[in-house]
Amino acid sequence: MDVAATRLVGLLDQALDAQGVPHLVQTAGSMLSVFFTGTTGTTGTTGGSVRDYAAVRATEIWRFPAFFHALLEHGAYAPPSAFESWFVSAALDEESFAVIAAAVPHAARAAAQARQPA
Repeated sequence: MDVAATRLVGLLDQALDAQGVPHLVQTAGSMLSVFFTGTTGTTGTTGGSVRDYAAVRATEIWRFPAFFHALLEHGAYAPPSAFESWFVSAALDEESFAVIAAAVPHAARAAAQARQPA
């Protein structure tokens, strides 16, 4: 996996684990997706895989808007949908990673505090 993607996955896993948010960051080279699994014990990159639409629909998609908007509010731009992949560029520099590292804990907290709509 690309160095920048590996670093981003680490930031995401660390922040989401710290908030106790069950998740899976699934990767394919420098492409990744963040899934809120809704299953205790599936945090981090070892929680299995999401391979089709039905599997994505079984995740806690409702956490994603809060996660996305918190990233955006703190200057980190990510795909706006749980159904989109993140394409990580080698052009991410230290300044970019500093912004991302500062934003991700806020996003993880927002995901943890999100509530499933009735």
